[in-house]
Amino acid sequence: MDLITFQNSWVPKIQAQLDEQITTDVAQSELQAAMRYAVLAGGKRLRPLLTIAVLETFGVTPDSLLQATDAIELVHSYSLIHDDLPAMDDDQERRGQPTTHVKFGEDLAILAGDALQPLAFQWLSQTNQLSVAQRLELVQALALAAGGNGMVGGQVLDMAYTGADNVTLAQATQVHELKTGALLRYSLVAGGIMAEVDQTTRTALDQFGQAFGLAFQIKDDLDDLGQDDVEDKQAYPTILTVPGAVAALQEQVDVARLALNQISAHCQVSTDLLDAFLQYFDATLEKKW
Repeated sequence: MDLITFQNSWVPKIQAQLDEQITTDVAQSELQAAMRYAVLAGGKRLRPLLTIAVLETFGVTPDSLLQATDAIELVHSYSLIHDDLPAMDDDQERRGQPTTHVKFGEDLAILAGDALQPLAFQWLSQTNQLSVAQRLELVQALALAAGGNGMVGGQVLDMAYTGADNVTLAQATQVHELKTGALLRYSLVAGGIMAEVDQTTRTALDQFGQAFGLAFQIKDDLDDLGQDDVEDKQAYPTILTVPGAVAALQEQVDVARLALNQISAHCQVSTDLLDAFLQYFDATLEKKW
């Protein structure tokens, strides 16, 4: 399966739905501009793409479900707005462009993030192509993934460990499983909820998402080597050494692939499309470190 072809097919549709729906749903012009700026600034759209891949794997046509699949991008974008604020990471640029608070001011940036979060739940609850039970499950799953025991909890731990010496592997893993991994895991499980898969399959999708999320963070840490003047004590190469981090990345890819094999055997479906997402890690694994 050609991942690039899949991305090229779906990313423009995702982008168009986000643009059109935010414009429709947010009347206040300044707020709308800040929200659209943050959401439409680029990115891989990895999270909705994972959900769409699950839907296609189980024979569900994703086109009518884009509002539900794209809701995760609103939560992800809100988290980036707030993460960039002076009180957090104090970043001036993201993806080569001024961050939202630099472009619109801190006050409007905070409010744009505040507005994006409930809009995600509005989109899920308004997706009439799904049953009421499915919509309720999605709302609950996203709330858990984004909240104090998910992404936000990971951000709190991230701040607590920033600057600390001797951050352990268990501590770093906990941060990344929550801060980065929780929304990625949701993306896989959300596809399972929309496709109405059984609990065994949903558990395997969650396992794939957990392994993919950790692999995503390890790859990011390896690719960032030498780019920062200050050593990141939470980075996997710092804790494990570079060879150890590469081995850990391969281990998570193997765990993810095992979960896909379990789905394939249990459901008698091809998981090639989801497996294609593991190509994302090939260049890092094949690099001569």
